[in-house]
Amino acid sequence: MQGLQEFGFTATVEGSRTIAGDPNLTPGMLRQDAVNQLREAEIRYVTDEEVSSSADIPFLFMHVNAMELENGLVPFSIELRLYQPVKLVLNRDLQTSASTWENSVVGIVTLDRLPMINEAASSLVADFLEDYAVHNRR
Repeated sequence: MQGLQEFGFTATVEGSRTIAGDPNLTPGMLRQDAVNQLREAEIRYVTDEEVSSSADIPFLFMHVNAMELENGLVPFSIELRLYQPVKLVLNRDLQTSASTWENSVVGIVTLDRLPMINEAASSLVADFLEDYAVHNRR
C-alpha cells in the first residue's frame, strides 16, 4: 500500500431477488459511500473506465453475499480486497493484478435492518483507510 495515491472501486451484491433488488443495498450505493470516504481521506478515486483500460491502477473490490432465510433472517458476508499491479517474474514478466490486502466480516440481520449491511461495508472501507494511513506515514 505504501506509495499508492489513487484507487478504483468496484462492488458486487449477490443474493436472493429480495436482497439484490433492495434499493438500499446496491453496488452503486456501496461505491458512492467508498468514493466519499476515499475523497475525505484525500485519495484520488479512479473511475471504472480508467481502471479497466489500464493494468497499472490499483483498485478495491467489495463483494457482498447475503441470503434470505425462511424465518426472515439475512446472514451476510462482505469481503474487501485491494488489487495491485504485479509482475510475474517466472512467467516472462507478465503483468496482472493480485490481492495484497483483504478484510472481511460476517453477520446476520433481519430484513428490516438491511442498511446495517451498508454500515458494515462502510466500516471495512474505513479499516482499509486506517491501514493505508499507517503504511503511508513511514
